[in-house]
Amino acid sequence: MTAVIPWVLAAASGLVLALALPGPGLSLLALLFPGLLLEAIDRGPGRWRPWLLGWLAGTVFWVVTTNWVVPVMHMYGGLPQLLAVGCLVGMGAYLGLLWALAAGVASLVPRGWRIWIFPSALVSIVVLQRFPPYGFTWTGAASAFTDWPWLMASLPVWGATGLGWWAVATGAGLWGLARPATRRTGGTALIVAFGLLAVAALAAPVPSPSGEPLTVAALQPGTSLEEKWDPSQSREIAERVWAMTASAAEQGVDIVLWPESAMPYRLDNDPAYREAVVQMAGELEVEIVFNSVASLAAGGFANSAYLVNSEGVSPQRYDKVHLVPFGEFVPGWARFAFTESLVREVGAFTPGTEPVVLPAAAPLGVAICFEVVFPDLAAAEVRAGAQILTTLTNDGWYGFSWAPRQHFAQVRLRASETQRWFVRAALTGISGFIDPS
Repeated sequence: MTAVIPWVLAAASGLVLALALPGPGLSLLALLFPGLLLEAIDRGPGRWRPWLLGWLAGTVFWVVTTNWVVPVMHMYGGLPQLLAVGCLVGMGAYLGLLWALAAGVASLVPRGWRIWIFPSALVSIVVLQRFPPYGFTWTGAASAFTDWPWLMASLPVWGATGLGWWAVATGAGLWGLARPATRRTGGTALIVAFGLLAVAALAAPVPSPSGEPLTVAALQPGTSLEEKWDPSQSREIAERVWAMTASAAEQGVDIVLWPESAMPYRLDNDPAYREAVVQMAGELEVEIVFNSVASLAAGGFANSAYLVNSEGVSPQRYDKVHLVPFGEFVPGWARFAFTESLVREVGAFTPGTEPVVLPAAAPLGVAICFEVVFPDLAAAEVRAGAQILTTLTNDGWYGFSWAPRQHFAQVRLRASETQRWFVRAALTGISGFIDPS
């Protein structure tokens, strides 16, 4: 029976972190998961067992956190439900390999040192996950604390990465404090973690208004995926967006944001649609920021954001840099016959190469859909001159799962990190305006 305990503790570690995140929202559990995994490592010695325990914890975390992948693949990708579940578990196991690395590294040092090594190792692999061959991330421990202002206040200094480290270090310190042999080390770790948190919060700049006042509207048409894919609904969808735009203009807004996939037309191959958008922007005296597929001169397509005003379509266009694996492209290593049904234009989208700030009344940075989970993109747009950050998204894929709240939490993190207002326009789900404080 005792041989099973380390595996139960490891699985519980991944589970409690998943339950701490937006959706379930049991925030304080984020401080419990490090101790559970460290205890599992301590009780399961051996050359490879700590690595396997970390893998199990990471797999459970990702499977529970991204459980919404199953209905997306089944309902919209056309996969049998059992195969969709298999894809979820496979993805979780793949992402869980990085947790195995963190646990394995921690197991190589003496017990007391694990309290220091494990937080840095785990947070480091979360950062590595943003880059190839993974190139996919979604959430982390910092997301558990978006409703805690005194913790969010530290983000301008050390970002979500730093706050995530604080959560893991605090949990590891509590584990050490509970054990006589590591009590002093655990207490020291807690003092260091809270000391660094205090320094980060106190050193953070206080945002202050600057420039001319600006009014922005974020539209949420509430168009379901079934409506979007039904050609007979195209006219009604367009009329709804036109009417909402006109209503916003009547209230004196300067910029109107349409969400991702708001219109069933393409700007680059539909002259009538292009003319209608430009005409509306001119007549209403507003600037419109919206999403459309763009044809590339070198071939292929980009998922793009455009700016239109009374002068026409801005030549500066943002092409989505971070594409969604299995949504906008299928990675080469995962190309099997059944994955081709997951997307309507598999492999057709080409990623953009750099952030582009749209020259609106206030320079706008844009993130399209899941790009908002990448802190580096928002930071690069601010460095390029963005005064307001925006995101255009279609959360209709996620239904009533935890995903819309997990997704919105990332916007809150980026606003605090960059000290910029962040405006989110969602086709369905959660739209909003996030104050930088």
